[in-house]
Amino acid sequence: MDTLALKNKLAFIGVDFKGKIENFHHRVGQSLQINVIGPMEKGMAAAKLQAPPTHVVDGVDLRVLPKFICYKAALLRERLSLQFALALIVGAFLVLFITSRFEVSGLYAKLRSKEYILAPGVQDFTPVSPQMVPDSHVFNAAMDFLQMFGTFSAPNIAEQYTRLSESMSPELRVQFELEAQSWRAKVKEENISQILSIMDKEIRSANNGFYQVTAVGRKDTYANGEHLGSTDVVIEMVLRLIPPQAGKRWYLEITKLTSQDANAFKTKTSIGGNK
Repeated sequence: MDTLALKNKLAFIGVDFKGKIENFHHRVGQSLQINVIGPMEKGMAAAKLQAPPTHVVDGVDLRVLPKFICYKAALLRERLSLQFALALIVGAFLVLFITSRFEVSGLYAKLRSKEYILAPGVQDFTPVSPQMVPDSHVFNAAMDFLQMFGTFSAPNIAEQYTRLSESMSPELRVQFELEAQSWRAKVKEENISQILSIMDKEIRSANNGFYQVTAVGRKDTYANGEHLGSTDVVIEMVLRLIPPQAGKRWYLEITKLTSQDANAFKTKTSIGGNK
């Protein structure tokens, strides 16, 4: 009885031990199969499968795309800001230029209106325009010009005519010097002197800066101290208001100067009136 039980127990132990042995062998086989080192594990490049990264498309790394878009947006914004600032600066300069041109145009208009500052005295300055020029200024200038033209002597005729020509317009100055050249030579050669006495005069303003002067006078002519006779003459002058100039006493310029016999002038005036 005891022997049979022992056999059965040994048989059970053997079967159980055998099962454990088989189970051990099975697990060892699986472990060896899983942990086998092949070419992939050895790092062979030929055995590795090359797969492109999922974030790279056509050679472009999509991970940096947001940063690139932000950079381009900031660059565009900066460029637009610079263009806007430049447009503002150009607009400001354009407005300044147009404003300055209007100011210059206004100054030119004032200049053409012939408004100047006359200095009748050392401490007295009077603003004037062609309609407001003091009659005394025009009168004194006209009398000074007439005396330089009609009163002279052999020693001072050159000086008198030079001073007179300095108050003439350029065109009249050239004409006057050419016509007076032979007369001055004759005056010096024959020692002629002349005195002009103004008997009547008329000064009319054209309200545009011009003045018409008509003077009736008498010329007394002498040669070597001997009186040669008297002649009534009519002298016509046209004066134009000019800007003040340093060294000039009068702010008037002679644009026309003629002298003729009084009888001839009356005849011409009469003929002109009849026409």
